[in-house]
This record gives sequence, structure tokens and C-alpha cells, in this order.
Amino acid sequence: MSSTLLLGIDVGTTSLKAVLFDADGTILSQASQEYPTVYPHPNWAEQAPEEWWRAACAILPQLFASAGADPRGVAGIGVSGQAPSVVPVDRTGAALRPALLWLDRRAEAQCAWLRAHVGAEAIASVNGGRIDPYYLAPKWLWLREHEPETYRRTHALLQANGYLIHKLCDAICMDVSHGPLTLFFDSRRLRYAEPLAGRMGLDLAQMPPIRQCAEVVGTVTSAAAAATGLAPGTPVIAGMCDGTAAAVEAGLLRPGDAVEMTGQSTVLLICSDEPYLGEALIPLVHGVPGHYLVVGALVASGGSLRWFRDQLGEAERLAAPLLGVDPFDLLSQEAAASPAGANGVIFLPYMFGERSPIWDSAARGVFFGLSLATKKADLVRAIMEGAAFGLRHNAETAAGSGFDIARLACVGGGAASAVWNQIKADVLQVPIRLPRAATGAPLGDALAAGVATGVYASFEEAVRRVVRVEREFAPDPARRARYDALYQVYVGLYPALRESFRALANADE
Repeated sequence: MSSTLLLGIDVGTTSLKAVLFDADGTILSQASQEYPTVYPHPNWAEQAPEEWWRAACAILPQLFASAGADPRGVAGIGVSGQAPSVVPVDRTGAALRPALLWLDRRAEAQCAWLRAHVGAEAIASVNGGRIDPYYLAPKWLWLREHEPETYRRTHALLQANGYLIHKLCDAICMDVSHGPLTLFFDSRRLRYAEPLAGRMGLDLAQMPPIRQCAEVVGTVTSAAAAATGLAPGTPVIAGMCDGTAAAVEAGLLRPGDAVEMTGQSTVLLICSDEPYLGEALIPLVHGVPGHYLVVGALVASGGSLRWFRDQLGEAERLAAPLLGVDPFDLLSQEAAASPAGANGVIFLPYMFGERSPIWDSAARGVFFGLSLATKKADLVRAIMEGAAFGLRHNAETAAGSGFDIARLACVGGGAASAVWNQIKADVLQVPIRLPRAATGAPLGDALAAGVATGVYASFEEAVRRVVRVEREFAPDPARRARYDALYQVYVGLYPALRESFRALANADE
């Protein structure tokens, strides 16, 4: 049988998504399943890794049934995931505790210890990035201090995609794209930085070996095949973090190429031929060898819209199934009914602290400018504009470090909203391009699997063959002055509220 199908799987923050493609990048079928996030204490965020596997077992048979496709036709499987995650497993690959997610902010005390005993410059000059609870090292230190038995029993510390890869093919590994998210990675030499890990007191023997993203690390086992409907012996690659997969999906091959991905968060990724070794933004390794990614990332931009849907969008939730649409489609229609600037309402999307460029666990969401004239549509539009302002804040920070945007694509769940895409184009005053299959990560996973298994000779060939711009949103010059003025208010709000955020956090404690 000719193996011409490619499977991309993404372990997202809110759901697992799987997409089946042909070699030309056409979507044959797709399926997803949500799973819960548990918040045991303020700023904590955990998921049971077993839920990711149960979701995969539930949707993969649906995927092939929907497409009428034979699983034996799959040339390769790529898996990406929310990152970084902390998934300690024992020698059998069983998770020892719930995963600490990337948005978990419990490790502030460990960050203070790292600043005092290792130093911000020592880490940034080798790994890149800021000492922050977002990264793996502080979370790992928290586990060592608060759950020493878990730390002692840990055979390997996996990422979200690494856990699913182990379930599929028994491999224990971490792809190279995740390296800088540890804070003890040598971003120039693409290997663990032993001196940094030593100064942190972490045992690198517990870290999995690093593999290239487009490298076959195993094949689907008989047990995994029986559970998922996949064909035994199907190649599985090391995969990548979700942001890197989005960069591959958008065809980022040249410095200055950029993509924006909105799901739970909004992530801006800029292709570079050198590693980012600063502190304001996030460093990543690209899935394309010889390239890196400079990343600006919010925490809860898409999550804010989801919060609005769940808490204040009852009408949309009830109407959506009757109309045969998604509740988010109805919220987008609401946003379109509000003018540019949301009638003077500005939203700070700091609903679970914030990452770049402010890096503050105490920051919280704010609607600013409410009046008795404010309508529901204004609130929805303000959420979308707040995410766009945060995106611009990160783009300007990157430009200040020499990483300018030449071209910008948009993928992920947020790309489904034409209103939101236009807002982003108007706020940034750059064209927003939508690739033909803007899945957010699964197409990037599939393309890397195709490169690894010889379906494509190179990433360059894969991009030429598959990645096409389907639609472009041009910025409206008439809205520039309005958004420029509101953006200045937006960037001034956080400094004005910083101490109030801290006082609120202290009061909660």
C-alpha cells in the first residue's frame, strides 16, 4: 500500500486535536476532544496526562472513519504540545502526578532562588529567556522541594507531546524545540547546558535525550495500535512544541517570516538565523534545522474569550446548536457590531498572570473605560482588541531587539474569526495572511513527519508543495490613528496598575 497520508496531533491546553492530511496538505478529516484543567490553588494549573491519551484513543478511530481512510496509509505521525509541561514518569512511563502546565505560576519562590544563586545573566547568555515560573526549571525545583518522593522516583521528565509519543511507541525523548524552555539549555550548541543545570542542583540523568524534531524515534506498538486504531509499525517522530509546529505550518523559512497563533494564548513567532539570548521574550529552536524562533506570548487571550463564553455567553451557547454554528461565531458577530475601539473600552488580557513582555504572575484582567453606555458587543470586541494590543506590544519588543517582522501569517482557533483577523491587521498595520490549512499546529506536525519519512525531500519542498495563502486581511489606514491612540492607553495601564495588582495578590494570600 502506498503511504501517502500524514497525521498531525496536538496536545493543546484545552483539547487534543488530530488532523489527517494527504501529501498535498489537504485536510481529509479532523477531530478534537476537550479535557479539564484543574486549578488546586491560585496560580496552579494541572492536567492528568492520562486524559490526553484517553482523548487520543477516542478521536483517532473517528478520524479514519470520517475520512474513509486506511490507517496503513499513514506514512508518519507528528505530535506537538502545549509547552513547557512538567510530566514526571516512572520507568514504565506512567505519570507520577498530574502535569504542571505552562500557565502554572506556583514557582515564584524558586525563581527568586535562581536569581540569587544562578543569576539572570548567566541563564540568558546561554539559554536565553527570563527567570519565570513559566519555564521548566523553576517548576522542577518546586517539585524537588515540595514533592521529594516524586522527584526521587522520576525516571524521566517528559513534555506533553513526549508523553503521548511514549504511549504511541515507547520512546523516551525530548525534541530540540523544547530545549530553551528548560532554562538549562545551550541554545548555540543545541544540548543541555550541564554547568547551568549543576548550579541549579538538577539531575540531568532525569532529563530525556534530545532528538531532532523531524527524526523518527519509534513506531506505533501493537498495544497502541489496538487502543487507537492506528496501524502497528507506523513511524512516529520526535515532534515539537505547538509554537514551533505553527511556524512550520505557516512556512517560516526566512528571517523575518512570522506567524501569530491564537488558541488559549496568543503567540507571536519570528523566524531568525540566530538564537534569542535576551530576557524580555521567549527563545525556541525551529523545527527547520539551522533556524530559531523569537517568541512573544500572552497567557490567556483566547482563554479570555472562552471565559466570556462560559460565564457571560449563555445566549450564544444556547443559540449555537439551534443555528448549527459555534458559539464563538456568534461572539464574533457581536464584536462586529461594535466600532473600532469598542466604544472606549480597553481590555487587559491578564486573566492568569502574564508572560511577555511584562512577566508578572500578579497581573489580572481588566475592563477599562466601562460606562452605562457599554454594550455586550463592546466587551467582546474589547477582548479581541486587547489580544491584538498585546500582540503589538510583543512585536514592538522584538523589533527593539533587532527582530523585525517582514511577513505575518495567522493560524490557530483565533484565525477562524474574520473580525479578529481584521482587528489584528488594523492594530499592527500589517497584512494578516491565512494559510490554506490554518490548523494551528497539526499541519506543522504532519509536514515534519513527511520530511522525516521521505514524503518530502526537505522542509523547503514541503512548504513549496503545501503552504499557500488562502486569504489576506489588509490593514485599514483609516483606523490607524484610533488604534494608535488606544494602544498608548493600553501600554500605560499596566505600569499604572502594577502595585495595585501586587496589593490585590497579597490581600488574597
